[in-house]
Amino acid sequence: MTTQFDDFCAQLPFRKGKKAVAKREIVRLYQRAITDAVDVWGELRDLSISEDETTTKLEGSEITTNLRDYLAKKQKYRCCYCQRYLYNIAHAKPIEHILPRHSFPRFSLTMKNLAVACYDCNLKKSKTVWWSGINPAGAYPVESQLTSAFHCNHHSYNDHISWMSYATNDFAFRAYGGITAAGKKLCIDLLHDVSKAEILLSRNDGLREVLDDLKAMNESGLGGDSVRDFVNTLQGFILASTEAN
Repeated sequence: MTTQFDDFCAQLPFRKGKKAVAKREIVRLYQRAITDAVDVWGELRDLSISEDETTTKLEGSEITTNLRDYLAKKQKYRCCYCQRYLYNIAHAKPIEHILPRHSFPRFSLTMKNLAVACYDCNLKKSKTVWWSGINPAGAYPVESQLTSAFHCNHHSYNDHISWMSYATNDFAFRAYGGITAAGKKLCIDLLHDVSKAEILLSRNDGLREVLDDLKAMNESGLGGDSVRDFVNTLQGFILASTEAN
């Protein structure tokens, strides 16, 4: 796999035996994804290895939680797309699959394809593929294949996007500008709408509080699929309402 993968496995806060089991399972799932062209992300999240005489119980949620922390630290705790601080956002910080799992299942556990986004950017991007001509059955694309759109693990953010923020007691505003063609595409496809949604929510504290509470409930697993679907629908409606403005 990659050096980044080895670094991640090395920093897992597990004892030696449990760390070895975690690495073994990640390698197994990675190889299954590449060989069989299947999305293994759900299998990783649902992973459960029982305790035995050599190690304690291992849950997939432990791995994904530590992976989220590892990626967030690498990104200096900013969303890979909008650059808002992740720890200033109360709701979920999902792991983002840059080439979506829906279209590129082989890369569902490829470290180059993983980042951490804020809830808004992750939901807005959804299953969108920003690059054309990439073979889902081939190797992970190199930088020369990714020039048409911003890729946070291949491109330097400040080389492609400029941004500024302004806030008062009751109003927040963040503006984005594309420096390159790839940066302009990110602004058009995602950042301008996320920025307008932030302005809308900053003008309605009640709506923001309700939405943040629901997102926190969703992140904790309370309410199950019904809460998740409702939150996604509501957030999607807010983002969609900005497109008409």
